[in-house]
Amino acid sequence: MARRVLASVSAGMAILAAGLLPAGAVGSAFPPDSASAKLGVTALGGGDRYVARPRDHGTVIARIDRAGGRLERAFAGRLAVPAVALDTTASGLSADGRTLVLIHPRTTFPAPRTSMVVLDATTLRVRTRVALRGDFVFDAISPDGATLYLIRYSPSGNPTDYSVRAYDVPAHRLLAKPIVDPHEPDEKMRGVPVTRTTSPDGAWAYTLYDGGGVGVPFLHALDTRHRTARCINLPALAGDITGGRFRLSPDGRRLSVVDGATAVTTIDTRTFRVSAPALEAPRPAAAPSDGGGGSGVPWRVIAGLGVALLLAGAAFAAASRRSTRRYAGSDSPE
Repeated sequence: MARRVLASVSAGMAILAAGLLPAGAVGSAFPPDSASAKLGVTALGGGDRYVARPRDHGTVIARIDRAGGRLERAFAGRLAVPAVALDTTASGLSADGRTLVLIHPRTTFPAPRTSMVVLDATTLRVRTRVALRGDFVFDAISPDGATLYLIRYSPSGNPTDYSVRAYDVPAHRLLAKPIVDPHEPDEKMRGVPVTRTTSPDGAWAYTLYDGGGVGVPFLHALDTRHRTARCINLPALAGDITGGRFRLSPDGRRLSVVDGATAVTTIDTRTFRVSAPALEAPRPAAAPSDGGGGSGVPWRVIAGLGVALLLAGAAFAAASRRSTRRYAGSDSPE
């Protein structure tokens, strides 16, 4: 009986994935579809563009300069430019333009192992390979490419249980201590990354999280140079924020969350003080977000359904174990 129930749960997850998620995504809104950064990633200030294209049983990585020059290298296996938010914001290229990180797109969740490839961005030759036990996704990179920041998911399979970890590239070592806000060291991160932007020098990675339905949306400001972070609650964004996007001032000192053309809230990136516009225009009705890829997926709904299905599976498994103990030694049908 329990097997039939769990099979139904699995089928529900499969239907959810097939009917609601974009191609290449797994049956959960956690994590973002890392294979969806199909337009590649560009250096800060608009430099060379790096793209990954499947070919036969491998991948071709191309570096395209402004004049149309192109360098290509072929790699075995499937590789992709990592996306770090549901709007498919791309990342993986260090601010100094010397390091490029590519991921192996996931095929399951949670994944027992994770691997990534670190390339010399100039020559597209492999500099090192990262192999980790457990489920990780790429999140950010320091300006000099020496530190990678990864989201580490719990082996329990709970998609809302995760932490930010740092990987020291020269030392080939995952640092044991999670990256937290020192002002709130015990506060756990929750929610889905909606959008991302980076400071002009690449030292800060700003991510908008939706709060996971149990908290208010918040800004996760990751200091990629010093391996620390700030988490700033944004109560003015309560509600559906899947259409929210960042607008960073040219000097990098003011970060606004905008809904269409309307600034909803603004953060001072030096003090992390939050302010609202003096006169806020009525917010237009939010159109379905296409996540940058034309899918129009209600990600918070999917996330909730995915978590509910996972919890339902665990509950039925527990019920089955109790039923098995109760009827042990009996010929009575279940």
